[in-house]
Amino acid sequence: MLLSLPAFSAPTFRDPLDTPAEMRTNPAKRPLMAVAVAGERVVAVGPRGLVVVSDDQGKTWTQAKVPVQSDLLSVHFPTPKLGWAVGHEGVVLHSADGGATWIKQLDGRSAPDTFKAHYAKMAPNPQVQAAAAQLDLNYRAGPALPWLDVWFEDANIGYAVGSFGMLMATRDGGKTWEPWLERVDNGEYLNLNAIRSVGGDLYIVGERGRIYRFDRSAGRFAAIETGYNGSFFGIAGEGRALIAFGLRGVVYGSDDRGDTWRALRVSSEQTIAAGTAVNGAFVLGNVAGQLLRGDWSAQAPVLANLDQPMRMTGMASLADGSLVLTGLEGVRISAGNGAAASGK
Repeated sequence: MLLSLPAFSAPTFRDPLDTPAEMRTNPAKRPLMAVAVAGERVVAVGPRGLVVVSDDQGKTWTQAKVPVQSDLLSVHFPTPKLGWAVGHEGVVLHSADGGATWIKQLDGRSAPDTFKAHYAKMAPNPQVQAAAAQLDLNYRAGPALPWLDVWFEDANIGYAVGSFGMLMATRDGGKTWEPWLERVDNGEYLNLNAIRSVGGDLYIVGERGRIYRFDRSAGRFAAIETGYNGSFFGIAGEGRALIAFGLRGVVYGSDDRGDTWRALRVSSEQTIAAGTAVNGAFVLGNVAGQLLRGDWSAQAPVLANLDQPMRMTGMASLADGSLVLTGLEGVRISAGNGAAASGK
């Protein structure tokens, strides 16, 4: 006997770079990966192009219009209106209205040809040739390579860092980007995980305990030895004081712009994914939902639990000293004493 089977059609593939983000119910309670302050507004980003904004310090949130469904990993606003977000598929998004709407400036499909053409115009030397070869290797599998972090010094000058030594810079607000792989003391092309400006200096942190400080006169990032061999996921600081943090709860501190580093004693081995400076001190957040607080001379940050634990991914400080926390459970505002209120 022949059985008649229903006909099934394969689901149609929708390229995340060409598909607008879906509008979600309770978007502020969905996983979010990073957060930034844009004047009086707070902006958080996450998977599948999710962007949420709040104008009342996190009491209520609305979802922004985003032209892609790529996972977004980082966001930064150098001014209250102008902001950039980056993530998977090599996507770079730009907002000119405080995060309410976004346009795509760059992605992993257009970047390879642009970057290769840039290197082709440069005078050949071993560093440029090695960078061009690594660039070709990075894009050989397609456009999926993510940008892991973005930072803008002002409305025009910005940088993004990523996997396998990826670094790019813009001088015109993201209209054009240049690859800078040859401008880092990173001949192994290790992952570059985060970039931040502290006290007028620009720092990148990455794998194998590497920290790089931008030498403006030389136009390149010089490596600084820290004595650590694991991964740093972020850096924060005030003036000459710095805190680098990362895998298995590791925290290193410096009080001389990163020239020398010391390991801090931490009573948790949970990976630290977020950190910020606030009110003359620093606060770190780990994936177990714990906060670590210390002043810049502290040898051992104090550990505190949130009333509602969340697996933290991002952190920013508000003017009143409270913290905006993102995690796999959404976005929350913490008063700074461990208590946190969920977003709506």
